[in-house]
Amino acid sequence: MAMTSPNNRALERYKNAVTATTSVVGAAMLLRRLIADILPGTTLGALLLLPPASARRHVVLIEEFDGALYNRVFLAARAYVSTLLAAAPSVPLMKASLPRGAGAEHVLLAMRPGTAVVDVFDGAKLTWRLSRKHDGRRRAAEDAREVFKLSFDAQHKDMVLGSYLPAVMARVEAMSQEQRQTKLYSNEWGKWRTVRLRNASTFATVAMDAALREAVVDDLDRFLTRKEYYQQTGRAWKRGYLIHGPPGTGKSSLVAAISNHLHFDVYDLDVGGVRSNTELRKLLIRMKNRSILLVEDVDCAVTTAPRRDANGEGPDGSNPASKNHKVTLSGLLNMVDGLWSSSGHERILIFTTNHKDRLDPALLRPGRMDMHVHMGYCGFVAFRELADNYHGVHDHPLFAEIETLLGEVEVAPAEVAERLLATDDADAAVEMAAKLLRDRKAGIGEDVGYIKQKLHVGPRRARRPPAPAPRRGVVGAARRAVLDEEIGGSSRRGQGRGSGTARRGRGGVRGRGRR
Repeated sequence: MAMTSPNNRALERYKNAVTATTSVVGAAMLLRRLIADILPGTTLGALLLLPPASARRHVVLIEEFDGALYNRVFLAARAYVSTLLAAAPSVPLMKASLPRGAGAEHVLLAMRPGTAVVDVFDGAKLTWRLSRKHDGRRRAAEDAREVFKLSFDAQHKDMVLGSYLPAVMARVEAMSQEQRQTKLYSNEWGKWRTVRLRNASTFATVAMDAALREAVVDDLDRFLTRKEYYQQTGRAWKRGYLIHGPPGTGKSSLVAAISNHLHFDVYDLDVGGVRSNTELRKLLIRMKNRSILLVEDVDCAVTTAPRRDANGEGPDGSNPASKNHKVTLSGLLNMVDGLWSSSGHERILIFTTNHKDRLDPALLRPGRMDMHVHMGYCGFVAFRELADNYHGVHDHPLFAEIETLLGEVEVAPAEVAERLLATDDADAAVEMAAKLLRDRKAGIGEDVGYIKQKLHVGPRRARRPPAPAPRRGVVGAARRAVLDEEIGGSSRRGQGRGSGTARRGRGGVRGRGRR
């Protein structure tokens, strides 16, 4: 039997001592961790060398972008921190900006990267710090993305996540409602540009049939309260409106009235400025919730790619796929009613057109355009509303004649409004409107001015030397013949181009303006 050497026995005792020490230290660390959250700052905690709660900080990172989209929490944090900066005495460096279209009372304060501000909530101190974040591919300073770092004591973690951040979001939402300024967005080079929407049209000022007005308002109010219904049925929370009618009948004013009624921003999509269906998709998914997507003159806005035959060629022998058709009708329909339509919530889609009969039936079906609103010519009820809004006239001796004339002629509300706004004298304004209707019924008045402007459209011809003057009767007959020929030619050419019904008024030919 081999004898154990003294060296081996010493080594064995050393190993046992190390093992015992490791076990004791591990047990002490485990015990320390278990009571760290129970007894910080107490005598027992001091004996166990526990750091105070303030020495153990947690940090929540709030980045500027969530994938390709703006982070809503970041936007709320930026607005909330702006209110903290206004009352903070210890922030030496701040940025000041004024949103486009806002008044001087809406100056926004923002932190510079590297600065911080302290907030107090339920007795807990929380620190907001702004920094910049660079990824591996972006080195330029202008490409850096901003990030908020919200730090707090570890013991307040549940309070911050469960109460503080939701309170921040709620306060920013309340602020936005109190300072609500409806905005108008337009697309430019694949991005949205914004200005303040200053159109004061409301449902009380839009000249339209009373029953139609009530139906539109009821439909909008019902839409706002049906969130659960859309969730239960698996449909995107959106509503589509087709507003159609002749020029000058108030289509754009109705859009502004809807925006002011709902307090929704308007995204006026210029489809001609969108380079592809892919760019269209990016624009629409970057829209905010509670907003209106407006496509004016939709019959002229989109193109339809020609269909391929069995050989994959178009009707002219070309390859449709090789042509750049920009935004196609199918691309627009996919955004309106396809899978991408669920990218936002509580949205209103509005298409306007002067010619409903020119639209593809696929665009008109329920689910895409849920409600069709026809803005027709001015009726007597609409005329009385205009007279009341512009001059406070509730009754007038000419109203009976005007009611009869409005039943016999077609006149756009914009034309009537132009006469009512021509003078501050209420009686004279009503008389001018009545004269417009009388002239329209008699076929005289401003038609001559309209014809003259149509005849002078286009390049001027070289002036010819004067011809011998014929007899007066022959000249009158010749001029009448030429005028009749030019009028007929202008009408036929206008119909051939499909330019729609032209407004006739003091300004002559009017384009895409007031509706």
